[in-house]
Amino acid sequence: MGYVAFLVLVLTGAAILCLAMFFRTKEIVVTGNDRYTAEELISASGIQLEQNIFTVDRGRTAAQIKSVFSYLEEVQVVPVMPTTMEIRVVESIPQLMVVNSAESYSLLSTGGRVIEQCLGMAGEELPLVVGTDFSWCAQGAYPEELPPEVTNRRHKEHRDATERELEAVRVMQTLRYVTASAEATGFSGINYIDVSDDLCTSLLWDKRVLLRLGTELELDRKLTFAKAVLEELGEDFTGTIDLSVFSKNSRAYTREQKAEEFMDPFYLEHYYKYSWSPV
Repeated sequence: MGYVAFLVLVLTGAAILCLAMFFRTKEIVVTGNDRYTAEELISASGIQLEQNIFTVDRGRTAAQIKSVFSYLEEVQVVPVMPTTMEIRVVESIPQLMVVNSAESYSLLSTGGRVIEQCLGMAGEELPLVVGTDFSWCAQGAYPEELPPEVTNRRHKEHRDATERELEAVRVMQTLRYVTASAEATGFSGINYIDVSDDLCTSLLWDKRVLLRLGTELELDRKLTFAKAVLEELGEDFTGTIDLSVFSKNSRAYTREQKAEEFMDPFYLEHYYKYSWSPV
């Protein structure tokens, strides 16, 4: 037993010596980056040359990098034997613009992150989100995730979620349902998503048709049916299509209206441009 213990001790010491002498970081590489330079990401990581690659806290380092750069959706820190540390990043893709006011908007990524708080009017190259306000969210935050002081009851500053935090969670869940269904069904041409009513989400399509979707129940079927209805109505139709009771009776109800009668007032005032004479 003494010889075995001695052998284990020798082997352990040899392993520690090998780790100390070898596997030192000689190179730090970054992959997947476009918006940020490799130097910026390496500096934020805190990884040092000659540092043993196995002493890097990969989870903490990845979180640290992601917290500094809001346009990063995923970060991985991976040791590449024998002397390289690799920082792998996936950059955020802008998906929606939450219109906070006529002077500001929040840019959301496909992963639900507030990647930028912007001043001025939102452009219309991405669908807008109306009926809520994310101006209070920190850049880089995920509105769907409640803070630790709300979710962790042992947190020293534990408190209940505020109304705006709960509203943000609801809105983000709704947006996830809508965007996922739109992608699954190939439904494009959305101008805005109105999330002001938690029982009836509405979409403005092609600046002339408002789709009242109701709840998130069977959204894929609703949007698929809406595509068929829109094709049948043709390009001259301006008005609303109510699909809120589609889950019960598999029907949609159409109503021809002027744009100013069904559009969100804020969108109508600040974004809508008449491309034809209102009827």
